[in-house]
Amino acid sequence: MTMSGNDKEHNDLERLLADVQRTIRENDQFIRHLKEESSESDHPAESEEEPESESDEYEEL
Repeated sequence: MTMSGNDKEHNDLERLLADVQRTIRENDQFIRHLKEESSESDHPAESEEEPESESDEYEEL
C-alpha cells in the first residue's frame, strides 16, 4: 500500500511540474508579447511630440 501512496504522490508531483512548466511557457509568451507591443508603441511615441507643442501654445496665450 505504501507503493500506491508513493505512486499517487509521484503522479501529483508530475502534474505539478507540468503545470509549472506550462505557466513558465505562458509567462514567457506573455512577456514576449508585451515587449513587441512596447517596441511598436515606441515608434508612435515620436508623433506624440505634437501635444508638447500644444502646451507651448497654451503658454503663449
